[in-house]
Amino acid sequence: MPDLERSKLETYLAGKLGTDRLTITSLWKNLEGWSMQTYSIGVSYQRDGRTVEQKLILRKEPESGLVEPYDASKEYRVITALAKTGVAVPKTYWHEPDPAILGKPFYVMEMVEGIVHQWSLSKTIFDPDFRLIPDDQERNSLGRDFVRNIALIHRADWRKLGLSFLGDPGPGQGSALSQVLYWEDVISRAGYRNHPVVAYATNWLKDNLVENDRVTVIHGDYRTGNYIARDSRIAAVIDWEMVHLGDPIEDISYIIGGAWKSARPLSWISHLMPQDEFYARYEEESGIKIDKEKVKYYHVFTDYKSVGIGVTAANAFINKANPDLRVGIFGLTHYLTCFNLLKNSGKYGSIKKNK
Repeated sequence: MPDLERSKLETYLAGKLGTDRLTITSLWKNLEGWSMQTYSIGVSYQRDGRTVEQKLILRKEPESGLVEPYDASKEYRVITALAKTGVAVPKTYWHEPDPAILGKPFYVMEMVEGIVHQWSLSKTIFDPDFRLIPDDQERNSLGRDFVRNIALIHRADWRKLGLSFLGDPGPGQGSALSQVLYWEDVISRAGYRNHPVVAYATNWLKDNLVENDRVTVIHGDYRTGNYIARDSRIAAVIDWEMVHLGDPIEDISYIIGGAWKSARPLSWISHLMPQDEFYARYEEESGIKIDKEKVKYYHVFTDYKSVGIGVTAANAFINKANPDLRVGIFGLTHYLTCFNLLKNSGKYGSIKKNK
């Protein structure tokens, strides 16, 4: 039984759906999410003399986790707004800020049927013949949707959509600096700011800040594994915990990062297509030119962010704020990300400044 009070949830959903007779027919906690707590819910209720069966997803803030601080309202507002742009997102229903209902704020949206392609680290690294999506036609179709959706996200008029609350970092170096400062604070709260590698990387990122002439919506974790596929199409882009406003090249650098590539010699981006093909398609769909020097900068930043996530997880597990063993295991990744941080910041030297 998931850690939700069934009676309270039934009362809440009945009120939102305008019915006196609602029963939760199924309720389970999804194991895939390591961050926001995600629950799949089946309900049955009466409407206009007939029985209605419906499937819902509930996303609830955890006590502690990988991407602190949590704010369910942010995800809810962004997904709701982007539904107007053509981005494949689930339909949202309600956001509940009152922690008295289920212990923490949460929101409810539709359940999008489909599959999530979960990549395998061991196969990605060691099996050159591994195909996460073996059917060429399906992979090509998903690849087109993959590029289309990130381009739509970056083209979205966030001001008209009411997303200014995310915080406009401004032009110039504002996008890069705001993110470095944000994750520096995350790392500091976890107690790792003075780690020599972290201190070096913090200074490197601040000394090599790149400039930006546009600010867009940034997903922050866009990759295979964070979309739901159905009938060879992307039915929904999911996991918006790290959404913010910033430099679109930040997303691009993350997408092409080594962690999400298929095994060599293919090295497909997010197991979908070659990097050059992704670049060409993205530039055509978005109208945004990819600056290779900025990509390098954001590679180092991604490692820095990964350290922040890893040490936050480690801290949450060590302090027993989140006893989930998966969180503790994830916390161990900060050793690898610290190594990558040192390697990449040393490899790139100084980044050429935008003119």
